[in-house]
Amino acid sequence: MAMLAKKMAKRGNFLEAFLFNPPYVSPPIERIKNKKVRHGLRFAGTLIKAGIAFAAAASDNHNNSNGIQDSSFAAISGWIPCLFVNHLDLICSEYIGYFKHRKKLEDIRAGGLARLTSQHSLRNMAMSAMGIKGIDTSEPLHLLPSANLTVNLYPCQDMISAC
Repeated sequence: MAMLAKKMAKRGNFLEAFLFNPPYVSPPIERIKNKKVRHGLRFAGTLIKAGIAFAAAASDNHNNSNGIQDSSFAAISGWIPCLFVNHLDLICSEYIGYFKHRKKLEDIRAGGLARLTSQHSLRNMAMSAMGIKGIDTSEPLHLLPSANLTVNLYPCQDMISAC
């Protein structure tokens, strides 16, 4: 359902979406207790993604490409889905850190870096660089420009009940 809503948003049809525990494919950084370590890992990932994105853009320009890509990320920027996540759910809890990290980068006046890197997935960039085809590497489902995020903080007994 989330993929359909995102595809509709790319076409300018912003559907009202209520997504419960949508998957976010990423290492579970949000589970790390130390805030400084979490922030450091996210910041390092941001710098790596920015470097790869700049290198890919330079390579595209070198290969006589016009360097301008049709950004589906920009096309869905007016769509604001409602995400409901549980902080203990390993599959979706990274949305919490994703949006906190973007806000933190904007607070330190690195909003441009946040916008650039939030459009890319390390996995997809690596697969594209290796020339792996057959998988849609152009549009990771979990990357969203914005969302109304509701976090369930209810204490669960185990990870299974958090889902």
